[in-house]
Amino acid sequence: MPSLGQRETQVLATIIESYIASASPVGSRAVAEHSGLHLSPASMRATMSDLTDLGYLEQPHTSAGRVPTARAFRLYVDSLLRPLPLGSAEREAISDELSRQELEISGILRRAANLLSGHARQLGMVVAPSEDEARWRSIEFAPAAEGLVLAVLMLEGGLVRTRTVRVDERYGQDELVRFGNYLNDHFRGLSLSEARDRIGHELARAGSRLEEMCMRALALSRRAVEHMGDDRELIVNGTLNMLDHAEFTDVGRMRDLLAAIEERSRLLELLDRTLSERDVRITFCQDVTDGAPDGLRGCSVISASYGGDAPRGVVSVVGPLRMDYAKIVPVVQCVSRALTQLFRERFAAAPSRLP
Repeated sequence: MPSLGQRETQVLATIIESYIASASPVGSRAVAEHSGLHLSPASMRATMSDLTDLGYLEQPHTSAGRVPTARAFRLYVDSLLRPLPLGSAEREAISDELSRQELEISGILRRAANLLSGHARQLGMVVAPSEDEARWRSIEFAPAAEGLVLAVLMLEGGLVRTRTVRVDERYGQDELVRFGNYLNDHFRGLSLSEARDRIGHELARAGSRLEEMCMRALALSRRAVEHMGDDRELIVNGTLNMLDHAEFTDVGRMRDLLAAIEERSRLLELLDRTLSERDVRITFCQDVTDGAPDGLRGCSVISASYGGDAPRGVVSVVGPLRMDYAKIVPVVQCVSRALTQLFRERFAAAPSRLP
């Protein structure tokens, strides 16, 4: 693909920004008025025709103006975008909202999704971190019913997970308390994945060397934590915002979007690609090779990871291809950085106790 000259670049940027504002095809007269280029109508039409031939513009109807393609938006966000930084008051308001007293991490992440959708007027999504990275703080057991034991695992940072475990024998409350004390002495400070591996290792090699109480405690804890961390939370906020955009006024298109939101595993796969990025990632969901759910075709996903060295997740905004990237990218960055700071404070690194 040949590089564009200054004239073509300026015309393309003008068309993209006009299309973002209007959602309508952009004609040569509008480009002439807003581009700052003193071109004759014939020269302007010729330039737009060249951009169409190069795959940056398309003409929906014979007599209509042009609309930018995904290729044009990719050039725009990679080379031409001039983000509009948030003011200090807006940044502080976002940070303060996320820092309000909240015991549960899930509550903080729901606020983050609400902030994203509210500021961007699009769909806000937040992927919770995998609990496998969070460190064991304590576990408690309690009889739940005949043949059932309730396990409550508390992880550093305010993560709490419960699991009802089916058992074949009866456990007394005092015995379950001893189980919890033994396990916490051995596994506090380990990540959940480290603790899970250590439990399996101890059970495999211990044999008769362990007291019966220790063996029973380990066996119960293995059943309690074996699948914890598998079911990651995906928080979605602002679905109704999409009805404000011309692209989603069609009932069928909106139904496709809602169906895409339900494809949780594919959404997580798409958003998790951001975990390896150092900055904001912008994905255009245009073809099957991007792995996005079918209902996101024609959409854009602006995402950033959060957490730093602490348990990490992803914040994102989903909307039509013509989103106002200059305004929305700084919002995603701000929420990502605020969550990262909060997670670093909550998830203080603890030394592993694995041998």
